[in-house]
Amino acid sequence: MATQTYVTGCAGILGFEILRHLNGAGHAVTGISRSALPDGTPALPHVRVSDALHPGWLAPGDAGATIVHCAGLSDARRRFGSVAALMQEVTAPQTEFVEALVARGWRGHFVYLSTAAVYGDTDELPISETREPQPKGYYALHKLEVENALLLLAAQHGFRLSILRLGNPYGTAMPRRERGVMRLLLDALASGAPFTVYGSGETSRDYLHMDDFCDAVERVVRTPLPGPVTRLNLGAGEGCSLTALIARLEAATGRQLNLVSEASALEVKSSVLDISRARRVLDWAPQVSLDDGLARMVADYGI
Repeated sequence: MATQTYVTGCAGILGFEILRHLNGAGHAVTGISRSALPDGTPALPHVRVSDALHPGWLAPGDAGATIVHCAGLSDARRRFGSVAALMQEVTAPQTEFVEALVARGWRGHFVYLSTAAVYGDTDELPISETREPQPKGYYALHKLEVENALLLLAAQHGFRLSILRLGNPYGTAMPRRERGVMRLLLDALASGAPFTVYGSGETSRDYLHMDDFCDAVERVVRTPLPGPVTRLNLGAGEGCSLTALIARLEAATGRQLNLVSEASALEVKSSVLDISRARRVLDWAPQVSLDDGLARMVADYGI
């Protein structure tokens, strides 16, 4: 009998894309979320609950289930009054959720979506999983604190743990729900509104197409991993600066952005991930080039 997989937070972009991909690949999967799935999307196995972090949705016979955990803080720009407020409002409920799972007898595989932002600034590129984290913002700090709590709980209770440090995913099939700089650029290209470039525009980011991201997550779910704890970077393994990204989108749309430059003392250094471990462990490699991914986005967006 196939192991059941649950995807929490499946009303959000990443959770929804994972749920759709795993379902399409024939996995026994169920999405868990507080909100309804996006309008106009295909029917998917889904349970709507009042609180995705209360594991009453876990069936009694699913003690060995895989849980791909996407529910939680999604706004990387959200600010908090203090670190204590962050821990109380966001981090503690995440760790209490896993402790509640364990209390129900669950000892399966927990797949946690973290972020490459935990690494902070570095001049040593690409960034490997052995790099000491130095988070610079509340979102990254939250992700790192949950990672550390999960490591402790996994060691204490014996469940398998995979931590996925994700670069910049893009290319959802629901382009109007896209987040991040590419959506902002497409909006500006469509409307003619000014787009402000803060700083030099020359620092690079690692962009991973949603198809490649979902393929990697599926492999994490179905691949016998080499140990009880696996930490993997997921990215394209190459960087693209904002200046280059703008040029590529202008070429793809045949339109020119109305650019405004503004100096910034807060410019973040380049972030490009070393994905050699994911390549080796998952027998995985990104297949969608940035140019192809951008062309798909432009077509879906309708520019």
